Amino acid sequence: MSKTLKQVRAGRLVCAVVYTSPAAGDSPKRRAQKLKASTLARERLNARTSFQKLERKLAANFDDGDLYVTLTYDNKHLPEDRKQAVQKLKVFFDKLRKARKARGQPLMYIYVTEGCCPGGRVHHHVVLNSTGEDLEELRKLWRYGDNVEVRRLTFDQDHTYEDLASYLTKEPREWGCPKVGERTWTPSNNLAKPDPETETVPDYVTLIAPPGAVVLSNEGPVRNGYGEFTWIKYLLPQRPGGRKKAKRRRKKK
Repeated sequence: MSKTLKQVRAGRLVCAVVYTSPAAGDSPKRRAQKLKASTLARERLNARTSFQKLERKLAANFDDGDLYVTLTYDNKHLPEDRKQAVQKLKVFFDKLRKARKARGQPLMYIYVTEGCCPGGRVHHHVVLNSTGEDLEELRKLWRYGDNVEVRRLTFDQDHTYEDLASYLTKEPREWGCPKVGERTWTPSNNLAKPDPETETVPDYVTLIAPPGAVVLSNEGPVRNGYGEFTWIKYLLPQRPGGRKKAKRRRKKK
């Protein structure tokens, strides 16, 4: 017998499910129960909401030391609406991209625009790749206000990618009532896209986080007669010299 292993690797973030799949000789009852287990497993892995998709996009492109930037406007430069605010932000990105290109450095970002709800004041939250010394350059290029807040990101059990993604999408979820899966954030075009990987594995394979990884959530094994699935999401430790792909560990029952 065998199972299906499906996982998404987004930087240090790993989401995986393993489940039983229908076989050619299965009876209708056995096949139905296996299909139910595999459907539940895929639902755990699929990113259906805007903040779930954002969580994986953040993890695939940003890590400890990158920047969380808040850009606000003074009264003189306050935009009339969201459209005008986004236009001003694009001018800022164009200048920052040009400055970095001259140094051979890329510009990677994800932003949301907030404050367009009743009683709000428009501003931007930006997740930005760090180049080392960024604060003075950001303040110099943001010409629409003096208040540029910058903090370095750290991801661990208490500060997860899901937490950041949920915070960045809070206003459209609370005020905009977006449809399921509708994107409420804007990425730069050069960001990596995490894609699922699928393979067939022996029946004894189970899901265990590697040593040093932080398990963020898990479920299972969930059984319904002939079918079962297990789900896990974990954060790999930061490794010197860059990111490393997660390894699947096998354990005999």
